[in-house]
Amino acid sequence: MGATVVALMLAASSVLLGQDVPLEYRVKAAYLVNFTKFIDWPKEPGPLTICVAGRNVFGDVLSDTIRGETINGRPLAVRVLLEPEPGCHVTFVPRGAAAPAYLRAARSFPELTVGESPDFIAQGGIVNFVVEGGSVRFEIDANAAERSGLRISSRLLQLARDPGGL
Repeated sequence: MGATVVALMLAASSVLLGQDVPLEYRVKAAYLVNFTKFIDWPKEPGPLTICVAGRNVFGDVLSDTIRGETINGRPLAVRVLLEPEPGCHVTFVPRGAAAPAYLRAARSFPELTVGESPDFIAQGGIVNFVVEGGSVRFEIDANAAERSGLRISSRLLQLARDPGGL
């Protein structure tokens, strides 16, 4: 009985301190940061902001990953959005978030939209994460990027999986 109480206390404290972020989201956080390095961003002052739509599936991992990172002299920043807002350069839309609303809001800006739902590209998203055989891969709709006014490096495009390959 005493061991059970200790186990429950340890479980409760891990919830209070924040659960470990699954490896899948640690990998996706690294990808998001690296995607920013392969985009020809419009020249403007201020940080490049990576936004997470809805719930923060990354915990502190994304903030920790960007710490100290700069892209062309611009620092990276992270924001969590409960609804679409301007000012994001990259918006990650996790499964379960209202992707159409975030995609509509991003249409008038040079904003890289990244999702993880099977129909994210079909809905107008630019990059979609796909888990294959336990590995995180991604697909890119270069036409959607072009419509958003973003130029993606050919090196990144070569690493992407064909969106028609689903």
